[in-house]
Amino acid sequence: MNIQQYLLKSFKKYNDNNALFTYNKYYTYNQLAELSCKIADTILYIKYIKQPVIIMGSKSFYTHAAICGTIIAGSYYIPLNETFPLERNMNIIKLSNAKILLLDYTDFAHYDDILNNIHNYNIICPEEHYEYLSSKFTNHNFYTPKDYNNKLLDAEKDDAVYMLFTSGSTGVPKGIKISNLNISSYIQAFIKRHSITNQDKLMQMNDLTFDLSIHSIFLSFICGACLYIPDSNNKINPNKFIISHEITHIIMVPSSLAIMKKLRLLKSSVFQSVKYIGFCGETLPFDNAILIAEAAPNAKLENIYGPTEATIACTYFEFTKNTKELPEYAGSMPIGKAYDDMEVFLIDENLNIINTGIGQIVLSGRQLAKGYVNNETQTKEKFIKINNKDCYLTGDLGRWVNGELVFLGRNDAQVQIKGYRVELYEIENAISKIENIVSNAVIPTPVNSITYENLTAFIIVKDDNIDTYQIKSILSQTLPDYMVPNKYIILDNMPLNSNGKIDRNQLKNMIK
Repeated sequence: MNIQQYLLKSFKKYNDNNALFTYNKYYTYNQLAELSCKIADTILYIKYIKQPVIIMGSKSFYTHAAICGTIIAGSYYIPLNETFPLERNMNIIKLSNAKILLLDYTDFAHYDDILNNIHNYNIICPEEHYEYLSSKFTNHNFYTPKDYNNKLLDAEKDDAVYMLFTSGSTGVPKGIKISNLNISSYIQAFIKRHSITNQDKLMQMNDLTFDLSIHSIFLSFICGACLYIPDSNNKINPNKFIISHEITHIIMVPSSLAIMKKLRLLKSSVFQSVKYIGFCGETLPFDNAILIAEAAPNAKLENIYGPTEATIACTYFEFTKNTKELPEYAGSMPIGKAYDDMEVFLIDENLNIINTGIGQIVLSGRQLAKGYVNNETQTKEKFIKINNKDCYLTGDLGRWVNGELVFLGRNDAQVQIKGYRVELYEIENAISKIENIVSNAVIPTPVNSITYENLTAFIIVKDDNIDTYQIKSILSQTLPDYMVPNKYIILDNMPLNSNGKIDRNQLKNMIK
């Protein structure tokens, strides 16, 4: 089945079950179905057939109904992010070629800046917002969700479900369309390994512009489970939220785990209700992973890996508190084996497949997007054929260890220091093993230079007092001199981007 069919079946089957908890209120599948279908009907009334729809919202009931309604109408959604600069959001709107927008202005900061910079859009808003918005923004056409008795259009496997934008090397975001085939393959592969029932409670910790949100939203609504959306404070410190709501399924970035570790929240058996926790988006430090295994004794735990271009994640490694660390893991949990209908392998610089040593991670299979929207140059660079298979060059490095793939950082994280080729991840791993250090990131300096002279380490520690000379001395015992940072900056918190990953651009701005 495609996602449209999955949703309609779920709406009919689960009726009065709770579908969503947000802003301290529950909404049933009946309520979600009613509003979603009205939104779908309104999109079709505007005669907007299988086209992109901009979503301006973050956590509200209307925002999630807007996502479902867009898919039920046979169109595909493109979320904006209220924390993004105006210029980036405007770039996304322009690149999307969308002409319809679904807006909950109470759920999206700075919406007025965007509406004032675009013209003649068809905007569907909650009925209670119509009078205010239509009188304030006369440069747009406003609609409210209604029943127009339109016949739904059947979605095909190659029709897009959503389009996300990732960072581009030129500064212009790259658009990636994910099809019904792509996302259905991901969902089927996940459900095959982990059953989700209509009694489960999934926690949504990610912004809509980060594809981990798609995991939580669709798995919840397809399986009849309830999606729980914490507020900003509970995202930073989710323990009370997880415990009080008896959350069963969580997917998060490892940086969130590092914060929980710093706050000493990962106490033994604290998360009794949790059945599944997945980590994705960054390297998962081995020591931190063991802590969460002890904190959630009843949970299946996975380190999963995959870029947006391959639909959320496409490899997995299941671990427990008894998983043994090998030296070849480089201090992190492996990313494991490929999902069903996906293939992962390593290549050398000449695009030859290799089974030993370090190589670039390459992906192929049903979850793979077709390329970047209206960006033929970068599509040709990243989406290529190897052995007559459509493949994606991730730019990530890895190696096989006992049949499991180990992630070794980005190939562009490899820099030259004083004539030597240096992998920044190796240095960060060495620092992470020093006692009382919770999190760290290493930046080569001078910032934005072609050649680098030194390294700066940003560090979060458990205790305020730390001897940076001692850190340097410890590192000198395991790393060559040219790999030992010459400067150390202690932070209270590591800056994170909208996806919850360490924001290295902010760290660069801190270096004088």
